[in-house]
Amino acid sequence: MRMGEERADHHFTVGAQPLQPLGEGGLLPSRLFRHRELLQSVPHAPVIKQKELIQTFHYLHFSNAPVLVLLTDPKHEEAFLIQSHLESCTAREIRCRWPQETIPVPANITPLNLIVEDGLSLTLFPIRVIDRYEEGFSFAIPEEGRLLGKRRARRHRCRGISATVMQNGFLARGDLLDFSPFAFRVRLIPDANVSFTWMNRKHPFFICLQKDERIIFSGSCRCLRQMGDPFEKELVLAPLENEINRFQKQKKRNPRLHVMPSPSLRFEHPFFKKPVQRDVVNITATGFAVEERTEDSLLLPGMIIPNTEICYAGMMEMTCDAQVIYRREVKKGRVRCGLAILNMDFRTYSRLGHIVAHAEDPHASIGAKVEMDALWEFFFDTGFIYPRKYHLLQSSREEFKETYRRLYWEDQEIAAHFTCGENGRIYGHVSMIRAYQRAWMIHHLAAKTLNGRRIGLTVLKHILWFFEGLYRYPAIRMDYLIFYFRPENHFPNLFFGGFARDFNNPRGCSMDLFSYRNQPTDIRQTELPDGWQFTDFSTRHLPELERFYRQASGGLLLDVLGFNRSNGKDEPLSAVYRRHGFLREWNVHALTRNDTLKAVLIANRSDIGISLSEFLNSIKIIVTDPDGLPWEILQTALTRLTPLYPNSTVPMMIYPATYPGAGVVPAEKEYLLWILDTQFGREYKEFIQRKTRLTIRFLLKYLLNRMVKK
Repeated sequence: MRMGEERADHHFTVGAQPLQPLGEGGLLPSRLFRHRELLQSVPHAPVIKQKELIQTFHYLHFSNAPVLVLLTDPKHEEAFLIQSHLESCTAREIRCRWPQETIPVPANITPLNLIVEDGLSLTLFPIRVIDRYEEGFSFAIPEEGRLLGKRRARRHRCRGISATVMQNGFLARGDLLDFSPFAFRVRLIPDANVSFTWMNRKHPFFICLQKDERIIFSGSCRCLRQMGDPFEKELVLAPLENEINRFQKQKKRNPRLHVMPSPSLRFEHPFFKKPVQRDVVNITATGFAVEERTEDSLLLPGMIIPNTEICYAGMMEMTCDAQVIYRREVKKGRVRCGLAILNMDFRTYSRLGHIVAHAEDPHASIGAKVEMDALWEFFFDTGFIYPRKYHLLQSSREEFKETYRRLYWEDQEIAAHFTCGENGRIYGHVSMIRAYQRAWMIHHLAAKTLNGRRIGLTVLKHILWFFEGLYRYPAIRMDYLIFYFRPENHFPNLFFGGFARDFNNPRGCSMDLFSYRNQPTDIRQTELPDGWQFTDFSTRHLPELERFYRQASGGLLLDVLGFNRSNGKDEPLSAVYRRHGFLREWNVHALTRNDTLKAVLIANRSDIGISLSEFLNSIKIIVTDPDGLPWEILQTALTRLTPLYPNSTVPMMIYPATYPGAGVVPAEKEYLLWILDTQFGREYKEFIQRKTRLTIRFLLKYLLNRMVKK
């Protein structure tokens, strides 16, 4: 973009001025006309015929749009502009009324021209006055008008937007006056003990625009023009960049999809209250792109647009906050703008995820209603519900089935499911549920082949796409992602455990091994020996717990459980579940001897079957002193909690898994708890993409070798 072009865009900007003396009578709400060179260009300007002029006047009258009247004061040899409105339009004359706050215009002040400035072009109409009266005047419809200038893009007046401009210690505040995609104009007053003399026009400025204390734009700009005095100035600023880096660049982006029918975008422009609609040309779960005509473009890189509506198929509306991250010319007269989604609630994101997943793969769906008989057939057919697991849940199977019906059929914000299927049959499945205050759990990962396709990898690919948006959006509250799996299970050990080992940073991705067994709930409660206490966990126990876990693991378990931080602004997860008619809570207890911490017991409770392995309906135990805690004492403490659970047994998960040895407390199995800090979501995605490519190559080589042998 050339500097001269930017200047030309503001060549005929008429800056607002304070009230000016006009005539002998006092003040009028007028502006000094400082662009006399425009009048000199009239003889050479393009002509607008009367027929088109009449249509223009009718539209201005219909919309009650303001016009500018150019008047001359022969005594002071000055020209003024007064904003006025058209009162009536007839075939013979047009009546124009002065603003209500004006005094009678002196007789020596003569209206010369009418100026219509619509933000894109400046049109001048010569006036032949027919009559003058106190409230205004009338004039004959001119034979022609002149187009004096046209910008590349329309300029829009703005109100209620505060501006802060900084540069190397210089600080000034004011208001945004007008805006175009190429530049904007601000009126500024320097802060106390700061002077405009500190301002270096040739160096970049940093500007922040706010509306109702919410940032709607921030970025570096250069100054194209300035005007004013030492106390107040107007600056015309142009952004330095046409592209911003909102998120870290990825080696491989999710595909940009052309969805049919094409979605549309609706929003109220953040700089001026005007509804805007644009067609979406491509979309992902994390952003989208639109195209605009250059002259009507309204999107500026860096601009934040709250409450943006993505409309799909004329009936589905998805609301989000978005930010313009680039603006590129795609062909003459048209630009493409990319927008990144900044925030979106979970329900909305699930709907968007479904549209994107289904567009990429017709067999894939996210959050769609599932035929429950098909789901049960899939779980039993894949062995996900195996005989021992079914034995534990069969007594509560009706309650279990009702829980799943509500999860899969009712609109809620605590869980989502991904399925891959054909003609109502399910071939791949994975679920995600909000397990703790700021942690979500992946579970129920299972797959079988569909038309020779390895659906397991397909499921993993789509859950990664889904995950990429989840952890970016504050409303979804995903600081951590957790997953339980058996160490001997090759698939998750490769794609989940493999990353933890490869990443080698337990504060970014950790794995903790738990022993798992079912504890009977009908054991009679007895008293603890002298010196032992079972109490609610308190902050005085936290340093000892942290010390143990830091040495034993150094991972993220305590962060997930909420020991290391809390956010009082979040709605408690138990309340979120309750709003949807579900149970989810966890209570933390301490087992001590002579005030020394021996174990921490977390009583997790939820509706039966929310997790098929009952990870959210179990007792989690962290033994801080494995050698100093006999099993008999721990079992006695457990009898304080087991009555909370209605079934004959309750799952018990013990960390470390070696406590106190297989001979004393035989474990039924072991589970690895995988936890990812979602700040490292990009690294995890890249690992999976790399590992998936290697796995596919291995499979192709394996199949080829088998064919050769045959």
